[in-house]
Amino acid sequence: MSSPDYSVATEAVKDFFGQLYTFFETIITRFFRNLYASFAEVSVNRWTKVTLSVVGYLIIRPYIEAFFKKMSDRDRKKMKEKEQAKREANGGKKAKVSANTLRGGASGGGKVLGEVENTDDEIEDGEDFATASGVPEWTKNAKKRQKKYMKSLKEAEANANQLSQDQIMELLDWSESEDGKKA
Repeated sequence: MSSPDYSVATEAVKDFFGQLYTFFETIITRFFRNLYASFAEVSVNRWTKVTLSVVGYLIIRPYIEAFFKKMSDRDRKKMKEKEQAKREANGGKKAKVSANTLRGGASGGGKVLGEVENTDDEIEDGEDFATASGVPEWTKNAKKRQKKYMKSLKEAEANANQLSQDQIMELLDWSESEDGKKA
């Protein structure tokens, strides 16, 4: 059995990379040659073209900006008209309860999640428990409320453990008299 001949493939790969190298070399040399020539061999005609282009741009720019501003204002006006038409289609109805009221803002009486009614013994003199937004801060008062809540949970759990058998039966509504009625 003869071994495969890789010489043709090797020559093709060498030729490909050779052509690729000459292509990039040509691009790079032309770029630098033309870049140098564009600054070194500047004619009066070329300077005139550059100057007129810059001056023309400076003169026309305010009109271009005004055109785009006009287009933007027209689009904004269309959007406002659509919103106005949508509001009129709804009959100008507003929500019965605003979002700020639900959040417990200044105008509403809503509660913020986690907010608890404070008692006089929880608030110390000169201590503010809420920020300007109406959201309670996690301060000493909040810690006191949390501690009081945990204490009440422990008491409720202790009371639940102390229920007698009769109280449990009463809560479950299983009594012997009802068993007799069912039979």
